[in-house]
Amino acid sequence: MLETYREAVLRIKNAVLNSRYKAAANANADQLALYYSIGGYISTNTRSGKWGSGAIEAISAQLQKELPGLRGFSPTHIKSMRIFFEEWVDFFNRNRQLPTAQLLGHDNELLIRQLPTAEL
Repeated sequence: MLETYREAVLRIKNAVLNSRYKAAANANADQLALYYSIGGYISTNTRSGKWGSGAIEAISAQLQKELPGLRGFSPTHIKSMRIFFEEWVDFFNRNRQLPTAQLLGHDNELLIRQLPTAEL
């Protein structure tokens, strides 16, 4: 009987640990997606000249004011999010799957083309 309980505990323990690992991995993926998205938003607005040189500092200060205790959104971290976005945007744009709408021509026919060797 004791051996049966040990096996049950081992199975339950493994299931709990596996679930925790998956939750942590998903949380990390969500966090990276958030940082990439914020970096893109910041990049678009700061690089286009819509926002002035103090924008990131002002945004960081306002976030801290509206969400007390929020961590990871200092001006330095927000600038790092922008760098993260700018370093990876070309890679993600080159390697993403196109939505079906982008594969249709003006007459709603599927666009089929041969990729140049350089794009492969």
